[in-house]
Amino acid sequence: MRGVILAGTAVTRPDAIGSLYRLEPGGEWQVPEGLAADVAVQAITPDPQDPNRVYVGTRKGLFRSDDLGASWTKLPAPEGVQYWSVLIDPANPERLFCGTSPVGVVHSEDGGQTWAESDCDHGERYQMSFGSSRMMKLAFHPTDPNILYGVAEVNGFYVSEDGGLSWRRANTAIAGLSQQPHLKNRELTDDDTEGMYDGHAVTTTPARPDAAFYVCRMGVFETDDRGDTMRDLEVKRFAPFNYTRDVRVSPVDPKTLYACFSISSRSEAGALYRSPDLGKTWVEADPGTVARSTIMGFGVHVKEPALAAVSRHGQVFYTFDDGAKWSEAQLPADAGDAFCAAVL
Repeated sequence: MRGVILAGTAVTRPDAIGSLYRLEPGGEWQVPEGLAADVAVQAITPDPQDPNRVYVGTRKGLFRSDDLGASWTKLPAPEGVQYWSVLIDPANPERLFCGTSPVGVVHSEDGGQTWAESDCDHGERYQMSFGSSRMMKLAFHPTDPNILYGVAEVNGFYVSEDGGLSWRRANTAIAGLSQQPHLKNRELTDDDTEGMYDGHAVTTTPARPDAAFYVCRMGVFETDDRGDTMRDLEVKRFAPFNYTRDVRVSPVDPKTLYACFSISSRSEAGALYRSPDLGKTWVEADPGTVARSTIMGFGVHVKEPALAAVSRHGQVFYTFDDGAKWSEAQLPADAGDAFCAAVL
């Protein structure tokens, strides 16, 4: 592990920088070469095998670095869409999947040199003020290479059963849960089922291969039958809020989940929580830190017990020792709202 921290931002106010910030140990935040100040970085994905290689998905294309994020090259991915998620096959890092806005998936078998579009249901469930919704995260089944999962903002849960070539909506369970009074929520439409469909992230673990953990505005949910049923993990029993933006599995313990909870997408509070038992119980992972805005995302190291999280207003929290010690580094004042982070 090199201890390099990356944080992605978007242009959310005049003259703000919506790009990538890079922090080396003992250094200051820098904007690396090859990324414009307005690309809006929405996803950062390190290569699981090459420690120097990392990909970023932006609203203006897909980029790759081969030097720990110091410089970047744009890949010839399809134009006319935004890139909100990047997934790398852990068994074959030349095999890439990217989630887009409008909702879709594109894939490459040669490290991003050539691309094909997957067959994906592009229909919008709700008419949102921000325009097209986004395929926010993608995940592989841990043992079956034919099965992949995806989540789309205000469009719910997606499943592929042919290795990512085609995708279907799998919202049977979400439709039922959205009728429960305590899971009804609306912010941008007149439909109070909106909250359950507002998918933000999905992850899987070899500790429970058939399980997929779906997170949305209303909390953390688990399905082991590809969305036909879902169990509410009831995170509000352990945390003061349940708006969930990201979820990941510990790189050193497949039974440990991390998730970030806040009040809403724009708030003045947030916290990172850890579950040592795949969602049965949760404890605050960073009790010595105080987030002053919503924690929008975080990344775990591919092999080591390291993690970096970012709040909307630019606080970056990171640990290199599985949470025994946390450090904080505020992004520069000209940074736009932050959405994602990674540790290399």
